[in-house]
Amino acid sequence: MNRLSDTFPEFNEQVDRLPFDQHCLAALCAPRAVLFSNAEQDQWADPNGQFNMLKAADPVYRFLGVDGLAEDAKPEMGKLIDSRLGYFIRPGKHSMSSEDWTVFLDFADRHLN
Repeated sequence: MNRLSDTFPEFNEQVDRLPFDQHCLAALCAPRAVLFSNAEQDQWADPNGQFNMLKAADPVYRFLGVDGLAEDAKPEMGKLIDSRLGYFIRPGKHSMSSEDWTVFLDFADRHLN
């Protein structure tokens, strides 16, 4: 039995009652590099919310003495925020495109050697 999958739907209309939010999960990765890749029309993944989540995780990175998210505003379409907390958004729907792979692999080369 997976308790998360059994319990999680109880919060669908009560997100303010969640014991933690996803920015906490991103902050747990600190000081390691993290990249969120999104598509503009993928509203299920909530591209705006994911950017805000990175902004909320940023103070933990800075507390640990490293840069977090380098920008305060979402980038224009097709532009990568290439900081330790990285963010990329492209046109389209939910998928993993060749553009996503290129951005992901370049990000990994720069941040993970």
